[in-house]
Amino acid sequence: MMQLFPSSKTRVLSFCATLSFLTLGTSSFAVESTTKVVNVYSSRHYEVDKELQKQFTEVTGIKVNEVQVKEASQLIERLKSEGTRSPADVFLTVDVGNLWRAKEAGLLQSVSSEKLSEAVPKELRDTDNQWFGLTMRARVIVYNKTTVKMPLITSYEDLAQPSLKGKVLIRTSNHVYNQSLVASFLSANGSTQVESWVKGFSANLARPPEGNDTDQIKALAAGLGEYAVVNSYYLAKLMRSADAADKKIVEKIGIIFPNQNGRGTHVNVSGGGVTRSAPNRSNAIAFLEFLTSAKSQAQLASGNNEYPVRAIQIDSTLAAMGTPKFDRSAVLTIGEKTTEAVMVLDKLGWR
Repeated sequence: MMQLFPSSKTRVLSFCATLSFLTLGTSSFAVESTTKVVNVYSSRHYEVDKELQKQFTEVTGIKVNEVQVKEASQLIERLKSEGTRSPADVFLTVDVGNLWRAKEAGLLQSVSSEKLSEAVPKELRDTDNQWFGLTMRARVIVYNKTTVKMPLITSYEDLAQPSLKGKVLIRTSNHVYNQSLVASFLSANGSTQVESWVKGFSANLARPPEGNDTDQIKALAAGLGEYAVVNSYYLAKLMRSADAADKKIVEKIGIIFPNQNGRGTHVNVSGGGVTRSAPNRSNAIAFLEFLTSAKSQAQLASGNNEYPVRAIQIDSTLAAMGTPKFDRSAVLTIGEKTTEAVMVLDKLGWR
């Protein structure tokens, strides 16, 4: 059972509370001087997040209370049921579809922050500034270098070619990663082409979908297929591993960043926003500003192998995979296209 934060009666702010500014290096974060807490609802589950929360407290004196669950849908339902009495200040999640759903449900509020606007490119933040991307995840194609000496595919669309029948690996089409991928296709190619692609792609699977993206990479290395679709940070994690078995797997794997001659490789974002009834609004903004600072962005990249949204030098492991062109322009349309993507996948998908 998730632990509730203290009663809302303990967090009523005086209307005369003043603002103070605390500094980390060259960056300052606005915080409320009378309330030293920020309450975070998160569906991210990474150690680097814990470390950054600790650092935020050390810098600002603001304690981070976190409710963490695996599925963002649970947090969204909780925010709905709590309404204006919710203790939550910040909503953090993976996948822009979840951010879009939170906004559509009226659970977030607009934020005016020069620091956030400067750090997060407009393609990676909500048009009303209700949510901001924190990291990017690229959905790439990997291949078995022992069986594919010279990959003949350059795009996601190529994965539907009949010549690849029985050669492709991917996790379930019910997963949000794949739903968002298809949603980005809808923005780029339209309904008719996407339905044709999903049908062709589904016919090319080497096995019924199972496991996560790491499982697809391991199956690929074991010779169960020739190509797999995975998020880049799963491969980066294996590349960092000191385990001998993981090193052998990585030696067999090549990477393709699809659609470099067109729209670029599909990326999704993890991100966050300030909740509609945040009792510690200024602290919530300060927390998001902290996560988009150059130092925090570098830690997120190295700690969880994700791409930073801020324009900084990328981590060496990520750099070793290449410097691809990303399809960032589609990010803002993914949420609204997800419902149609799910309908297509329910009818024609690989399940």
